[in-house]
Amino acid sequence: MRSLRPGFHLYATTDGSWRLAEPGGRFHRILGAADRLAEIAHALDTGSNVGSLGSDAAALEQHLRERGALREPHTTAPDTRLAPKRVLVLGTGTVVDALHALLAAPPSSIRVVGEEAEADAIVSIEPWYRDARWADLARRDRPLHRCHSDGGSLFVGPFTADEASASYADYRGRRRAADPLVDELDALWRHLDSLPDGPADAPPAMAALAAAILAADLFAWASGDPAPHATTEIEIRPDCSVHRHPVLPLPKLRTR
Repeated sequence: MRSLRPGFHLYATTDGSWRLAEPGGRFHRILGAADRLAEIAHALDTGSNVGSLGSDAAALEQHLRERGALREPHTTAPDTRLAPKRVLVLGTGTVVDALHALLAAPPSSIRVVGEEAEADAIVSIEPWYRDARWADLARRDRPLHRCHSDGGSLFVGPFTADEASASYADYRGRRRAADPLVDELDALWRHLDSLPDGPADAPPAMAALAAAILAADLFAWASGDPAPHATTEIEIRPDCSVHRHPVLPLPKLRTR
């Protein structure tokens, strides 16, 4: 069925003239008899064959196509559904609860599993930085997403979804390279690794933001699309402002 794409609108104004409104607040005046344009607009709304209405309708249809306003019908209907990806979510707390709710909303391309052996990807949500745990998970040869809190802020990602993503080793290496007191950083990480497990709790608004970022990456990956935050760490501050920190993969050294 041919129809207007989302964000495009064909309509009559109060003075009887017609407009094509495009996303971003762009407007184009459409010339023609009002009753004729109403007939064409009705055909678009109902999925009828606009071109069969005559040469003027076909010309308007071509103009709409050139503007990118038309959603073309599929000549075939292949089954493009992918098998749901299985994701293991590690951790407890409000961020985990919010993520579970998003991943469970139908229709979902994600199925949450309880065993690592079943998982296609792992999400680790921690109350603080977990260097040793994440280094271990990164060796499991599965996509890995991470979230932790620090100083009242939440930090999400990057999502290591494929070889083009920033890995945990890349993230860790850049954190250590940027810190002027790397020995102190290493000592802190060892201390945090020694702490017992606990919930990653955050206020509802912050938890919802973090879960949405995690879910957006997971849904994109499950659909075969690039993950939005494969080379970006997202910082969510207590005021719910969102800050992006690029994390580029480290250069690969060539051996002779």
